[in-house]
Amino acid sequence: MLVAVLAAVTVTAGLAGPAAAAPQPIIGGEVQSDADGLAAVLVSGSYNCTGSIVSNYWVLTAKHCLYDSNGSRIADSRLSVRVKSIYWNSGGGVVNIATSRVRTYHDIAMLKLDRSANAESVRLPTATTKVGATTYAFGWGRTCVSCAPSTTLRRATQDVRSIESDDAYGGRGIATTGINGDVCFGDSGGPLFKLVDGLRYQVGVLSWGNSSCNGTANWATVPESRDWILDVMATV
Repeated sequence: MLVAVLAAVTVTAGLAGPAAAAPQPIIGGEVQSDADGLAAVLVSGSYNCTGSIVSNYWVLTAKHCLYDSNGSRIADSRLSVRVKSIYWNSGGGVVNIATSRVRTYHDIAMLKLDRSANAESVRLPTATTKVGATTYAFGWGRTCVSCAPSTTLRRATQDVRSIESDDAYGGRGIATTGINGDVCFGDSGGPLFKLVDGLRYQVGVLSWGNSSCNGTANWATVPESRDWILDVMATV
């Protein structure tokens, strides 16, 4: 099975490894009515990945979303996020990135905003999810393998199949399969939420899947990086 990281940098789909970012959103699923806790990650104003707002000044996304198809780090000056809108290309507000950080050996990255997002933030759990749990993926990725990124935020329900998978950099991962939709290119960096008493807790960051945008999706495990995320927010 060919694998692909699921960012939206324009390169050939289906190549393995973190530098193989390619364009793809959620196939199936349903249109999301709000963008609470979500951010569209833009490169030079064009859609690239999905992210989540973990505080008013920080967005969590996938590490591979910050590299181009040649494996070079994308300059922070080219990065921005759109927040408070279900559309990646309109509404809400666009906030520039002041600086960014990536975690070694994990498909996890943090974007520091140059001003407050003034938006609802997501919750970071202390423990990972369980096999068999129902979870929810969000993103602006492709709605078919050959489509452009979706202009509207979508949601897909996912079944957790493993909590001992790998992300694209070898960090601990979560593997899911779609219940009513599959993730695709452009959904990279987006959150996997588990609902607890009606509140969203982010258990994963989308890392990679197969190039046909079906079957298993693999997510970087957020609780595995929780201490690192909190340290970045406290010290950078």
